[in-house]
Amino acid sequence: MTTIRQLIQSSPKRANELFVKLVETSETAVKTRDRLFSELKDELELQAELEEQHLFPVLKKHKENKGLVAEALNDNRQTRKLLAELERTPKDSEAFGAKVAELKKAFQQHVRDEKNEFLPAVVKALSDEEASTVVEKIEDEKAQVEAAQRAEADERRGKAKREREEAEAEREREEAKAKREREQAEAKREREQAEAANAAKGKAKADAERVQKDTVAAQAGASTVAGKSDDENEQSEAARRPEAEREMAGSASQATDIVEAGAQVAQQGAKVMRLATRAGADGAGEMSKAVRAATGSEETQEAERETDAASAMVALINEQARHAMQATIAVGRARTLAEVTKAQSDFIGGSFKRMGRFNDRYLAFVRGGMGIVSRPSSHR
Repeated sequence: MTTIRQLIQSSPKRANELFVKLVETSETAVKTRDRLFSELKDELELQAELEEQHLFPVLKKHKENKGLVAEALNDNRQTRKLLAELERTPKDSEAFGAKVAELKKAFQQHVRDEKNEFLPAVVKALSDEEASTVVEKIEDEKAQVEAAQRAEADERRGKAKREREEAEAEREREEAKAKREREQAEAKREREQAEAANAAKGKAKADAERVQKDTVAAQAGASTVAGKSDDENEQSEAARRPEAEREMAGSASQATDIVEAGAQVAQQGAKVMRLATRAGADGAGEMSKAVRAATGSEETQEAERETDAASAMVALINEQARHAMQATIAVGRARTLAEVTKAQSDFIGGSFKRMGRFNDRYLAFVRGGMGIVSRPSSHR
């Protein structure tokens, strides 16, 4: 069984532990300070109440302890005053830490006074029976208070648990609601997409039908326009006929010019041919004499070159005649003035080139013939 001495000495233990924890907190640990201070306040008030209810009345019966009881009551009042000030002080302020230090100092002084003065007086004044009764009452009430505190703590924990569960349930309800809303929104979006797709299909079908109708109408209109176009083409053809006749007349005139130009070239070629033939005949006679008189191969090779020159000129004349015939045919087949102009340009250009070649050949031939004639004369 606990003695009165053990009871008084063990009472400050819980309070000292709370003081140490509270002093170590910082200004930012507001919730921790509030919790620790609440526990310290309950502990100090309980200790003061138990002494005032069960110990001090017994001590007052002994006159020699009245002054000691008055001092103990005064210490309790001072403790309650400091607790009230701390309760009003913001937990995140420097003042709170200072007041906690002040309260701790006062409490430790009270503990020393009890140990040095109060406890010896109580042990001396109370009988064993009175001391046992006081200890029993204090422990019973303290146990009841502690039980109530535990019940209250359990209630707080239960309440906190219920709040957490309710919060969790609310969160789950919100998530379920959000999920339903998402599913509904998704279903709505799918319906809208399906409706839009159906509408697009309907529009495409309507457009296709309209295009088909427009095509049929266009074909019908085209037939009508084609009939009108044939009539208009006939009228346009009749209107263009004089112009075409004039164009063909111009083409015929140009064809005549081509033929005449070809004839002129041919005449010139014939003239060249006659000159070449005559010169060739004369040259041939002279060449026979020269061959017979020649003693070496140089005169013979010269005669062969002159014969080749005459043959080349004949080939050029034949080529001019063929080209004139081709040009006449091209003009006859031409349908436009551009085609007639091209045939004329090709023929005239080719004719001038051949004329140049005729002249070159003719001059070479004449120079060669004159050389042959002069050489036999030197042998006479």
